[in-house]
Amino acid sequence: MTYQVPDVLARFSTQTNRSPVLVEVKSKQANTLSFQPAYLKRLTAYADLVGMPLLIAWKFHSVWMLFEAKHLTKAKKNFNISLQTAMQENLLGVLAGDVAYKVGAGAGVHIRLRKEELVDVTKTEDGRTESWKMVVDDVALTDYHGKRIEDVGIDVQALFTSWDLEETEEHTNAHIHIHSVAGDDGLQFAYTAMQRQLDFESHGDGRPHWRGLLRKEQVTASISNFSAALQVGFEKAIVSHIFHVRPTTIPDFL
Repeated sequence: MTYQVPDVLARFSTQTNRSPVLVEVKSKQANTLSFQPAYLKRLTAYADLVGMPLLIAWKFHSVWMLFEAKHLTKAKKNFNISLQTAMQENLLGVLAGDVAYKVGAGAGVHIRLRKEELVDVTKTEDGRTESWKMVVDDVALTDYHGKRIEDVGIDVQALFTSWDLEETEEHTNAHIHIHSVAGDDGLQFAYTAMQRQLDFESHGDGRPHWRGLLRKEQVTASISNFSAALQVGFEKAIVSHIFHVRPTTIPDFL
């Protein structure tokens, strides 16, 4: 018998058994993920040998799914799973605590800059461009009712930095107001938000250094518990919706 060791050995706190799970990681942009029979047989043989569940992690563009290998079904030659079935059997929510959520339309960050000194004026075809020396004299967070909110921790503030906000500017004689607010559209998974937050916090080349992060107890500098931050955001009318997605089939180890 020939064996193949899967990519990842993992143990989740949500498991009811003590055995870790094995995860084979794949990235494919097509709507069907396919395994050659010999390849799947080697992975399954190793999982049976060590008595651990075999899971498949599939990255489809920016979307991740995690499902049991048993959902792969025999086609003409290979064992396949469709994107729809993989989404229906996705274990990221029940196993890893992933959720989908939405920051409410109108919630956002507002920065007021006071004009101190006019430094330069450049004439353009449309008029002129002014360069000012400015001072930030107010920063405010608002909920999706437009009400200013106070005493917001850094973990809840990170809900704004990890969301795609729409920016507008308002100019007066004395100030420039920058408004960054959530629009009507958009839905985001928690794992995507964590990736965005890591990008935001990264220095140098702007990319997370995964090997170093894996050795840390807390992956992001600002969020220690994303689920708790979402709950506080929901209570403070920053987050309008939280969706807990469950798979069609609950595995025996959960």
